Parts: sequence; structure tokens; C-alpha cells
Amino acid sequence: MRKIILGTDWWTDCDDAAALRIACRAHKKGLWQLLGVSVNACMGYTIPSVDAFMVSEDLWRIPLGLDHKATGFGGKPSYQKSLAIHFSNSRTNDGTPEALDLCRQILEQEEGPIEFVEIGYPQVLAGLISSEEGMELVRRKVSHLWMMAGNWENDGRGRENNFARSDVSRRAAAHLLKNYPGDITFLGWEVGSDVISGGHETGLDSRDALRTIFEAHGSVNGRSSWDPMTILLALEGCPERAGYTTVRGWASVDPETGENSFIRDENGRHRYVVKTRPDAQYADEINRWLAS
Repeated sequence: MRKIILGTDWWTDCDDAAALRIACRAHKKGLWQLLGVSVNACMGYTIPSVDAFMVSEDLWRIPLGLDHKATGFGGKPSYQKSLAIHFSNSRTNDGTPEALDLCRQILEQEEGPIEFVEIGYPQVLAGLISSEEGMELVRRKVSHLWMMAGNWENDGRGRENNFARSDVSRRAAAHLLKNYPGDITFLGWEVGSDVISGGHETGLDSRDALRTIFEAHGSVNGRSSWDPMTILLALEGCPERAGYTTVRGWASVDPETGENSFIRDENGRHRYVVKTRPDAQYADEINRWLAS
């Protein structure tokens, strides 16, 4: 069975929750094993709200990790407090291990291959490969990294939040893309921005935690689908079968501006995806996974 470590910012946007639902349901269907969730943005109700969501998905035993230092990304949380208050939870920020420690522990204990799916900020992964031990674990055990990051529509050049949000994310992204020892597939901002999913068409029950999240975010009619599209891309495991072509080469990020660039090379270890289907087809697939 495929093994997955999911990274998410679980920050101000509701598409992380849609992505986590799909990841959880794929786990329960036996399509992959979700080994842990690494949260790379820290707010007051971060872990209580993630825990509440995992409880609602009947997966409260999945380990969680938190980057406790990741408090400088700004923004206002839209759903964490209401989710934590209205749904059962027991885990707290203070009682949750560091995300970096969780990732390292999983890699040490589990047999490979393991895949990373990252839909948040890159500093935890960058920190992991900053030590010889972490780099060696990734080399030996991680088969692929799937990332929602970058804006690649202008021949691979652009800016996007997950890379460019802060000095921390910009420098981490630059380090990760320069030094990561394996293959990376990127789904960029331009891919998910016009694919609207998760709204009333999913028919979510009023007691559904995901409905609470979308309503609190103000997205009752749906939201751009960057993160759930990345989960489904990773779940398929093959961009062509998932409805994409790819551009292969070498990606980089300017550590000062967060701008991403791309050098095309058929032998490169990086690739970004380009849609081959109408937006509605991707949205329909997501909504089928999200429905109550």
C-alpha cells in the first residue's frame, strides 16, 4: 500500500479542509495509508480544529505535528475557532509534537517508499533536508514529493502564496527546490484558481464539519480547488491519468521575492502540470469525494 505524509498550512483558506477530507477518505478506502499530518502554520486553534476535523472523519488516531514557530504568516483564521468549539476534539497546540520531529520519526519507523504531499508552506520539508540525517532519510525512503505551490503559467515564472508569503516561506522554498534530492511534481495557482468546488452542490449535511468550514470561510458557493486537486493528482499517481500534461525541468525560487522560475529540461527532476480537461470535470470529481 502507498504511504503518505500530508503537509498543510490549515491556515485561512477552506480548500485545505476539502483536501484533508479526500486524503482521509482515500485512507479509509484503502487507496493509501495516511501516516501523519504535518501542519506548517500555527494559530491559536490550529490543532484543536484539525483534531476536530479528524474526529469527524473517524481518524482521530492519525498523528499530528505542528510547526510551533510558524506564527508569522499573518491572515485571519476563518473557521478554526468555530470548528474547535462545535466539534469534539482533545488535542492541543501545546501537546502536539513539532512537525519536523513527526516527519523524521515517521521516516525512521516506517518502511519505504513513502510519498510527501505538501499543500502548505515549505519550511518543514526544507528543515528536514537541512540535516545529514534528514537528507539521508529522504534519499532512502521518499519516492516522490507532490506540491501545491508556484504559478507556472508564464512559461514557468510567477508568484504564489505558498512560496512567496513571507521571508520564512521564500527562503525555505529556495532551499527546498535547490537541494531536495528527489522528484517533485507541482500543481500551480493557475491550475486550481478557476476550478470551483465544495459549495452547495456537494449537498453537505448541516452537521458536516466541512460545511461548517466552507460557511465560516464565506464560500457557500464553492472555492478554488488548488489543494483538493493536488490530493487527487497525488492519489492517481500519474498526471496523464489525472487529466494533465507536464512540463519537465528544474524549478527555483528567488529567496528575496518568492518568484518561481523554471528551466525546461527533459532530464530534469521537477515538473509542473497543465490541465487537459474542462474545469467542470475536475470540480465534479472533487465534489463526489466531498459529498456527505
